[in-house]
Amino acid sequence: MLSEKEKSLLGLIDENRDGIVRYLRKLLAFRTVTPAQGQRAETGDFLEHQRVVSETLEESGFRVETWEIEPSKLEPFPGVYIDPERDLSNMPVLVGRLRGQGGGRSLILNGHYDVVPPGIVENWKHDPFGAEIEDNRIFGRGSSDMKGGIAAMVQALRIIHTSGIRLNGDVTVEIVPDEEATSMGTLACCQKGYNADGAVIPEPTDMNVLIAVRGNLSGTITVFGRAGHADINQPHWKEGGAVNAISKAAKIVLALEDLTREWRDRPDKRHPYLDPDIIVPTTISGGKWVVSYPEEVKIGFTADFNSPAANLREEIEAQLKRVAAADSWMREHPPLLEADLMYGAEIDRNEPIAMAAFTTLEELGFQPRFCGWGTLTDAIHLVNYSKIPTVSIGPDGRTAHETDEYLDIEQLTATAKALALLILRWCGSE
Repeated sequence: MLSEKEKSLLGLIDENRDGIVRYLRKLLAFRTVTPAQGQRAETGDFLEHQRVVSETLEESGFRVETWEIEPSKLEPFPGVYIDPERDLSNMPVLVGRLRGQGGGRSLILNGHYDVVPPGIVENWKHDPFGAEIEDNRIFGRGSSDMKGGIAAMVQALRIIHTSGIRLNGDVTVEIVPDEEATSMGTLACCQKGYNADGAVIPEPTDMNVLIAVRGNLSGTITVFGRAGHADINQPHWKEGGAVNAISKAAKIVLALEDLTREWRDRPDKRHPYLDPDIIVPTTISGGKWVVSYPEEVKIGFTADFNSPAANLREEIEAQLKRVAAADSWMREHPPLLEADLMYGAEIDRNEPIAMAAFTTLEELGFQPRFCGWGTLTDAIHLVNYSKIPTVSIGPDGRTAHETDEYLDIEQLTATAKALALLILRWCGSE
């Protein structure tokens, strides 16, 4: 049941609805697009985004620090992907800390401010960075994933501060880059030692409580052939003939699809919140000249899993060996698997932070459920590296990564209410 203090706080959020909307629109105007592999942030958008958030947190009583990540100095850890060559300059991490009055539980609020590219801009009805409003929706890249969550949590903290409420527990806010590529932003926070009794990431969960995410194994499978003139009939390869790496790669692609079908039906791949393991070939490249046999093909793939990571890699390797065993060329020239692992994360639904989030959403009139995601979030580092029970609650994310991504204003306000109420209950207050 809501207390009078809680009702008053929720009323203040309603009164500040227009200000929350303006704040999100300001954040959406910054083009904080995740740089592609081998590129870096060339504009000041990341810096300006963090400046705006920093000012708001400082006005709310937080002590703020920012720094740029040096990937080569991050500590390797099982299940962590670190790209030591990635240039994360001009993409600072921001951490704000608010000391509580004492006696309450501590909380981390984490959000990533990088967004995926808008794609073909001409396909958008609305400017991807114009933050236009239509039909009570705010359109823009990152509106649901996840600047809406960032705006909701930062504004919730501001309204708690201006209401005169003083929290008992400490609150740490982490606004991080590069979640859409490497998750090294949150990893850097974890390795700096920020910790808490619980953590919340306001990813778009449609007002459900996210407690499990699949891990990921992604990389390339290199398939080998032998060069030769494509306009000349070739003898058997054992007699020196050419070998078409594309034809061999086709066998590998089909075998990976077979593996996904097998996993879908296996009892050991079932999970109460997560889909079975899956492997998907996503890129393919090979061949240098139209009249030459291709001597090498690279198949890029992504594999998502809820089973133990070691088992997944072993099963992929075993499938490649089965294909190679049935092909005389590949038996002697086996495909090469190269892959990087990102662990998944899961917490028990009975963890205090999970139950607190669930109860909060219920009392706000929602019908939440515990859920899992097929794709990972920055929770992987908070849970695995820092051992912090972590949940996500947030707005509807059905248009995340899509053309004309949007966030419903009612959902933005509801997310601010849910976060404010959860912060108040988790940390305690005077």
